[in-house]
Amino acid sequence: MKLILFATTIFFGLNLRAQSIQSASKKEVSTDKKRDWHNLDYKSDKFYGTSTNRTYAELIGDQKPKKKIVVAVIDSGVDFEHEDLKTHLWINRIEIALNGKDDDGNGYIDDVHGWNFLIDENNEDIQFDNLEATRVLRLSKQIKESNGEYPDWLTNEVISQAVEIYNENVEEYKGMEQMANFYVALDSILTVETGTESYTFDQALALPHDEDPMKSIHRVIKAFSLGGITQSDLIEMYETSEKFEKYYLNYDFVARPDFDVNEPYGNNNYEGPDAIHGTHVAGLIAADRNNELGARGIASDCVEIMILRAVPDGDERDEDVASAIRYAVDNGANIINMSFGKGLSPNKELVDEAIRYASENNVLIIHAAGNDSENNDEVANFPNPIAKSGYRSPTYMTIGASSISRKKDLVANFSNFGQQEVDLFSPGHDVYSTVPFNEYKLLSGTSMAAPVASGVAALVWAYHPDLSAVQLKEILSESSVDLSKKKVKRPSDGKKVKFGTLSRTGGIINAYNAFKLADTYSN
Repeated sequence: MKLILFATTIFFGLNLRAQSIQSASKKEVSTDKKRDWHNLDYKSDKFYGTSTNRTYAELIGDQKPKKKIVVAVIDSGVDFEHEDLKTHLWINRIEIALNGKDDDGNGYIDDVHGWNFLIDENNEDIQFDNLEATRVLRLSKQIKESNGEYPDWLTNEVISQAVEIYNENVEEYKGMEQMANFYVALDSILTVETGTESYTFDQALALPHDEDPMKSIHRVIKAFSLGGITQSDLIEMYETSEKFEKYYLNYDFVARPDFDVNEPYGNNNYEGPDAIHGTHVAGLIAADRNNELGARGIASDCVEIMILRAVPDGDERDEDVASAIRYAVDNGANIINMSFGKGLSPNKELVDEAIRYASENNVLIIHAAGNDSENNDEVANFPNPIAKSGYRSPTYMTIGASSISRKKDLVANFSNFGQQEVDLFSPGHDVYSTVPFNEYKLLSGTSMAAPVASGVAALVWAYHPDLSAVQLKEILSESSVDLSKKKVKRPSDGKKVKFGTLSRTGGIINAYNAFKLADTYSN
């Protein structure tokens, strides 16, 4: 039983990293407020949502947006044929689809809805990649073995950071491997006892369990059920442990060579082989509010989603992030949503320059704070708004995740925080949105909090297009619901602290307040 208890503990940690909490049925506009809580209002609905529904009802009414806001979603890819998204995509109207020509002369062929930077040397799609620490240590090893010359960025400090991150992930993998082995044993026994590979936990619990091993298995399954751990969760954990071994930590797995960011690369397969994460992100911003289908995006009537695929299953590469940001800016994006991050950025200057380029072109960047329950004031989370030169982007926001709770659990227990480096919090726990094949799902993560904030930003900007990106950031910050004195549990240790110590504003983003404040700026 010690193994089982240890494995259960490991799994709870993994579940938060994986961000997938539970699924819900498709094609259902639920009256359950818990599925729409991120759109709701504290005063009328008793949820610290964004007050988006109230904004439409009381402030917008029949008004049409003055401008459609283009939101670039840099992510794993988006299902551009999804029933709730397909009418809210950015369209490069100069480009003629599938004619094999670069009609607009921007260097990208048939980029109708965006671009895919995740390709190998044969221009084939990449799904998996290493952790950044693995790539750094592999390069260091190769240079050392060949007596080659180290590039300027590959310093002893960078190598030390890579070793630390790599070893932390090795320990995590060992725990997951133990849990995976336990699941394999459990699954083999239950397949025999139930007589089917498609057994359910309910069927397993109905089996006789007077003696071991069924006595212990019965006890474990009851514990899993009470903890909300499903069979699909266990399978996901098993598959993730395999990814650590095959891809994330494997020196011998090389997804591709580095590309020259000064030359266009990639293809227009911007959905990619696994678009769950990116489709969920896009839906929180743009899922149609008026079609009686599954999810309600914050700003569907106001936005066009530009799809930029740059985030693999593994750590994203700095050159892909920089290239995606520059593509977004050059092709008319107003907001860039970045729901990804890592602890090491060897080519940070490339990303710094792209972020500065976005700022100089009046583009707002909204970035997820991270899901490691860490203090971003103390622990690096890349990308970030501070360049190596010391320049800080004035149009960059970092977003933490709040939960549905109105009490001390208001801050999602996985969310990163930081009184200096996190701007505000946004709903990011158990939020309902689109996933591929016209399905819908509840997911959790700062990856969800960021697009909720991007949706609010787009909604406000669409009706106040005279605002600058700097002003919009100021409005979103100043209008957040001030909960700075409220006592909450700090994610890193569970200690009760004032909410104001966890972000720069001590607030939760609020569309209603932001819209009213934007009115005063415009007037």
